[in-house]
Amino acid sequence: MTKRALFLISDTGGGHRSASNAITAALDEIREPSAFEHRIDDVAAHCSFPLTQLGWGYSAALRYAPPVYGALYYATNGRRRYKALVRFCEPLYRERLRDLFTSYKPDIIVSVHPLLNHAALRARADAKMQHIPIITVITDLGKVHESWLTPEADAVVVPAREVYERAISRGVQPSRLRMLGQPIHPKFDDVVGSKVELREQLGLPREGFITLLMAGGEGGGKLMPTTMALAKAKLPMHLVVVCGRNETLRTKLDDLATSLPTPMTVMGFTDKVPELMRAADLLVTKAGPGTLAEANAAQLPVVVYDYVPGQERGNVEFVRQNGIGEVAINSTAEVVRSVERLVKNESRLAAMRRNQELVAPKRSSRRIAALIAQMANAGTMPADDEYVPLQHAVAL
Repeated sequence: MTKRALFLISDTGGGHRSASNAITAALDEIREPSAFEHRIDDVAAHCSFPLTQLGWGYSAALRYAPPVYGALYYATNGRRRYKALVRFCEPLYRERLRDLFTSYKPDIIVSVHPLLNHAALRARADAKMQHIPIITVITDLGKVHESWLTPEADAVVVPAREVYERAISRGVQPSRLRMLGQPIHPKFDDVVGSKVELREQLGLPREGFITLLMAGGEGGGKLMPTTMALAKAKLPMHLVVVCGRNETLRTKLDDLATSLPTPMTVMGFTDKVPELMRAADLLVTKAGPGTLAEANAAQLPVVVYDYVPGQERGNVEFVRQNGIGEVAINSTAEVVRSVERLVKNESRLAAMRRNQELVAPKRSSRRIAALIAQMANAGTMPADDEYVPLQHAVAL
């Protein structure tokens, strides 16, 4: 018998959909005792104005006024303030979300967006479907927003020790918590081949230091100035720049590459990120939680050069406090200094890789999928994967 899993997201950035895609890929591997069909639903499509413009507003705020977005994040990050926001928004989604539940008839509901946890609980009650489990999968690190922490959810999946401890402080019962890691695509667990073999497959130099630069699927933000600063720094390395869907940036860098002192490989959107991370020695990136989790899985030290105000600030602190990389968010000159230190210091890179081994739960999406399957089939939490404090990372 096939079970149905409904994933609730909002397309405010690509991270929530990417996390859902990672979990559903792992669900597709499950055949016993039930196979799964699944649906990933952008809840904004079921809301009334102005929530229908949530995705557009998020993108516009980050592109034109990041400090304003950060101010709104902090303004709603408190118990009373968030409850007030819920009361305002509830009439805009309540009936339509209830109708989604009753029409799709899921066997389990998975919330992968912070603003949808209370909404899912309310709509489930309206649909008289209290027997259907609701799981919250938290996809931010560090001191996460208050909206993530819903004690009434049947299960709360957290990516790291810091989030687990914050959830406890906000009243989530330990029996409902599972520290299973940040959901990343199962293919990151399945990469095979040595570093040299992977470099040959990717057409990269077999020897020498390789620095990988990324800025998410859209390839925006500070990727261009950061790339140019590193390319002009004459450091002993090869640059690989992944421009994502930003074809304008890719064309510009392709045109400039031969005139720069640092050898460079420029790529567009690619499905070879798992292999690239295993082939590289260092990742320079913005502080997206998915990218950081992917780097941890590949044991690839990071230099963080940018972050989304508010929601990704905790990710920056996660990098710094756990010793998995360096933070260089003030200028491109600071990025260059950080990369230069690491290119010349293998022992520091090795310590970062050891720390990544400590802080990153393995097989995250497959373990989350197993939890979903257990709860959908039996209605109970599995006995394993209880929280066990991991050894603390080594200070650098």
